[in-house]
Amino acid sequence: MLENGLYYCESRTATKEEFTADLSFFDMRSKGGLRAGGPVLLRDGVKVYCDTSELHNLIIGDTGSMKTLKFCLPLMHSLSLAGESMVVVDPKGELTRKFLPVLQKRGYDTRVLNWRTPATSPERWNCFGRVNQLYKAGRKADALNILSDLCEVLFKKRSKSDKDAYWNESAGNLAMGLCKLILFVGETLSMEKLLEYRFRHLKDGVVERYFEALEPASDIYQNLSGYMNLTAENTKSCIESTFDQLIGIFAASESLSKMMSADTFEIESLGTGKTAVFLVVPDEKTTYHFLATLFIKQSYELLLELAEKTNGVLPIRVNFVLEEFCNIPKLGDIVAMLTAARSRRIRFHLIIQSYSQLVDKYGDSTARTVLDNCGNLIYLHCRELGFLEYISLLAGKNQYGNPLVSVSRLLHLSKQETLIFHDRCYPYLVRDLPLIFDYPVELGTEMPVGDWMESEQKTA
Repeated sequence: MLENGLYYCESRTATKEEFTADLSFFDMRSKGGLRAGGPVLLRDGVKVYCDTSELHNLIIGDTGSMKTLKFCLPLMHSLSLAGESMVVVDPKGELTRKFLPVLQKRGYDTRVLNWRTPATSPERWNCFGRVNQLYKAGRKADALNILSDLCEVLFKKRSKSDKDAYWNESAGNLAMGLCKLILFVGETLSMEKLLEYRFRHLKDGVVERYFEALEPASDIYQNLSGYMNLTAENTKSCIESTFDQLIGIFAASESLSKMMSADTFEIESLGTGKTAVFLVVPDEKTTYHFLATLFIKQSYELLLELAEKTNGVLPIRVNFVLEEFCNIPKLGDIVAMLTAARSRRIRFHLIIQSYSQLVDKYGDSTARTVLDNCGNLIYLHCRELGFLEYISLLAGKNQYGNPLVSVSRLLHLSKQETLIFHDRCYPYLVRDLPLIFDYPVELGTEMPVGDWMESEQKTA
């Protein structure tokens, strides 16, 4: 902007008034009654300002930058004061332990899928549950479309190299054929049932008898024929070995296969009543992380269906709070999901350690599109020079042609400082954002446990 006609100012930091112009504020001492919630972006005494809009959020901070205490938990606090639903990916179990009791006291329907200790998971989820529901309702085509996507993730997309592609494809076709056969003969499809058909009925002749009775033109026959009609035992063994390797985590853990073979809650409740679903996954290994991706994808699709039945928008806004977003297998449709979500009252909060993680997971083009689709870019700290240069360029230059926020300045932000790019506003350097301990919240310490496994064993 021109000042006194003397020089041109290319950029500047926002004023407090500009930054808070479209933010909502509430008293930190408040215990409920907010119209809407969102990430807390500024503190002014006992007032905190949060973004209650439909904008998605990208939060970047390396280990030790207090992402959880400064953003994740305060975000959940704000959302719960407004009665908004949430799906929370919780790699350490910390968010569940700390905030579950708070949500329960505020009248939430809370659900915990604990893949860290499946035997004591409070809830169970059959990833094939929606397939069963649609198939029994006569919507066979819709059921098989979802089944195809599931088998794609469980088998074909979990290849560790291109060399595995043929075997994964073959194992995936066998799995698809077995799943279709289970549905066709009137049984309930689940992970436990799929394992039964693989390890018992492929050997005792049950599958072979069903196969011989099928019409060669049927889709089930076509899926199974690539394995059943083989005469080369070595090839058959290789397909079985690949199948067993990919399904091995379920075969090796009875508690996991049982946990993934029943539904103890309806995912659609996220959009109709204030509900919180926690997805607890191990942070020390990524073996089970693809299950969280499956749940996110399936719940998102179910919420879109629900929105179509309710004039295009959900009765209650649903927030996906995705801690360590880049440590879960990629959501192949993430760009489309971000684009379609806003108009349906679905919002994503993506928390990552560095931008390079996003590039490694999704590729440069998709990573940049994800970045562009997040209306709030919240930078805490990282040592990734390439990204720091991008942030510096994004902030612009002062009237003297120097960076408004240099790479060195970004590298040396204190733990009390946060640089925020809010929608179309100029950048704003926020100081002393409140931690969760500054709110009137009594945090919990215990992980909830379920006893369904023990009950099943007693029944058996």
